[in-house]
Amino acid sequence: MSIFEEEWEDYEIDKNDFEIWLDSVNESGDPARDEEYYNKEIFGEEIAEQGEQMDREAEAMAQVEYPEWVISSGNYRMIVSNN
Repeated sequence: MSIFEEEWEDYEIDKNDFEIWLDSVNESGDPARDEEYYNKEIFGEEIAEQGEQMDREAEAMAQVEYPEWVISSGNYRMIVSNN
């Protein structure tokens, strides 16, 4: 799904006009970086940097392993995790 489909309804802006504008702000010309340049243009440099920081933190959290404890008895087993 492109940024255009997420942000605008059909009646608000023509997709072709949006793509032309996005190509003009995307200095790299790399379509994979369209969202990055869009965020910088719309929300400013600070917000884009905050978004990048949040992405890095999310990646780091995805790699964290949380300890688990298993409590067992004859008829009962419970697994406890901090995840």
